[in-house]
Amino acid sequence: MDLLPAPNLADDQILRIVAGLRPCRRGGLRLEAETLDGGAGGGRKTIVHNYGHGGCGVTIGFGCAHLAADLAQQALGEPPGAAGDVAARTQTGRRLSPIAVLGAGVIGLTTALELLRRGHGVTLYAERSGLDTTSALAGALWLPTGVEFDASRAQIEQFTGIVRRSRDILTALDRQQWGIQRLPVFEPRPGDPAYEAEAARFAEIGAIDPPRTLDRLPLPGPPRAGIRYETEFLHTPRFLRALAGEVNRRGGRLVPRRFDSTAEIAALPEPALINCLALGSRALFGDDAMYPARGALVHMRPQPLGYCLHDGYWYVFPREDALILGGSFEPDIWDPSPDNDTARAILARHRAFFNAQ
Repeated sequence: MDLLPAPNLADDQILRIVAGLRPCRRGGLRLEAETLDGGAGGGRKTIVHNYGHGGCGVTIGFGCAHLAADLAQQALGEPPGAAGDVAARTQTGRRLSPIAVLGAGVIGLTTALELLRRGHGVTLYAERSGLDTTSALAGALWLPTGVEFDASRAQIEQFTGIVRRSRDILTALDRQQWGIQRLPVFEPRPGDPAYEAEAARFAEIGAIDPPRTLDRLPLPGPPRAGIRYETEFLHTPRFLRALAGEVNRRGGRLVPRRFDSTAEIAALPEPALINCLALGSRALFGDDAMYPARGALVHMRPQPLGYCLHDGYWYVFPREDALILGGSFEPDIWDPSPDNDTARAILARHRAFFNAQ
């Protein structure tokens, strides 16, 4: 068997050690509308919540944005409309209400883009945006796993619809402009049974290609069995630049802003809001189901491997500006500082996998 090249994992290839906080939520995504009461002088208005995406915001952001936009339009009494309706509404002379988006990470930006495509004026209020957020730290394999939900029929149907719509929108984008590359993914077996069942379900609905079982993975190191499939890999810096650029091109406005109370949010001039503040929703909206999961990463000099290795939170992603080694999942850790011991454990694990020094 011809083996694929191994990554160079020597210390002199290390660029940096970083960490980010995944915005996880016990019980799953929060995608619902409620009336926001800002208290005395704060007013009342509709707010749609769109958060709890864990580590797969890039994967499912477009589908969640579509649903959040529908909920906002319903609350405003404006019929939900898909992207592309702007010309028709302009011909009838109808102007749609402006909508505020709270947060400008990948979820806030995809939500803003969906609203702009429908013809709404959009202002994003955020402390940080795009490349300054956690979304920019890792590579993004298009694999809709890692979102918690109770497996009720309603949640499964909703999530399946989100996944399908996200995939449809993603595949329609210009791959060069948005940094989308189709790559083979190798996963060793045996793995986590729950994860394997989840991956099989997504293969059934066409979210990923059906995995092919291999008696031996074509990778250097000790022989091991596994699976191979192909999916999209997103080079996150380029993806986020394209996303922010498209929001700006369509007239989206970014206002630097930190909120310390719901009264401040209720005082915003827009008649409807979409909350994409992720972990910030815990304190602002009293959602104790939100929790961080710190993930440590080692960024190494870029290496065009031509494949991804994925084994739960251990992975090798060949991003164009860095080879990304993951990772870790440390729930309820709020400190985003990188941990050298964890980084060394990540390096040791991958070096053992490839039988590297």
